[in-house]
Order: sequence, then structure tokens, then C-alpha cells
Amino acid sequence: MKTPNGDLDRWPDPAGANARRSAFAQDLVIEGDASSSGSIEVQGNVLGSLRAPEITVAGSGRVEGSVVAHELVVLGAISGMISARNVQLAPSAVVQADVIHERIAIEAGAVLEGRLQRKA
Repeated sequence: MKTPNGDLDRWPDPAGANARRSAFAQDLVIEGDASSSGSIEVQGNVLGSLRAPEITVAGSGRVEGSVVAHELVVLGAISGMISARNVQLAPSAVVQADVIHERIAIEAGAVLEGRLQRKA
């Protein structure tokens, strides 16, 4: 399966030592796709696809679309599709998505509606 920013079946490489961090502020609404060679922290709303080595969806963050990452931490909400090597769902996470992963950690209290597919 493909997204505008690449394959869901191919995770980004880990962030390099000089990679920069991008933060989408709580009052920011992004309509479209974003990709980065560094980490992304979503505190606002994204209506589109995200692709980066490391993505954190903060408690105030919301993503409606696909998320492709090497490392994904969710404290907020995602609806759509997730493909990430390592996925961590915090107790406050609300995920309505099918998840392709190698490793997943779902903490007590997290809400997950969707199918899990382990990719070795």
C-alpha cells in the first residue's frame, strides 16, 4: 500500500545524529502531507499523511490519515492507518486504525480499534 509520501510497507530509517526535530504546535492545523528526516511531535491537528523516523502524537495531538515511522509514540489520537516498526500506545491514546508493526506496546487505558498486523 502506498501513501503520497511512500510505502506503508517500508519504514523510514532511524534519524541521523544531525536530524532536526519539528513540532506542530497545539494551535496548528495542517491539511496535507508532511515528511521529515528528523523527529516530528504533533501537538495540534494533522489532516493528511505523516512520514518520519520518529513521530510522537502528544496528548493534545490528533492525526487523521496515515502515519509511517520507525518509532511511534501515541498519547493523543490517530484515525486512519499506522505503519511503524515500534509502536507505543500510552494510557491516553485513542487509535482507530489498522496497525502494521514489528513491536507494539499497549498500556492499560489505551483505546485501540482496528486490526494489528505483525511484520517480521
